[in-house]
Amino acid sequence: MPLVRIDIMEGRPPEVIEELHDRVAHLVAEILDAPIERVRTYVTQFPPEAWGIGGVPASVARQAEVEARRTAQEERESDGSADG
Repeated sequence: MPLVRIDIMEGRPPEVIEELHDRVAHLVAEILDAPIERVRTYVTQFPPEAWGIGGVPASVARQAEVEARRTAQEERESDGSADG
């Protein structure tokens, strides 16, 4: 049973994470000639403060990107709360 672990910074929409699981699993199944039902994927999302790039927290090194993701996530959450 292949297991693929992916570590990324948090802030991506749920549908992107779902697509990541799907596409990675299908690619691994194809390359290893394994049934898709046997492939496992595990995505861990870390806060930017916990992710270092060149010895600097990503919250500092990629400040604009981190802020853009936070803004997009807040917008998604406010759009979702308006529905229900």
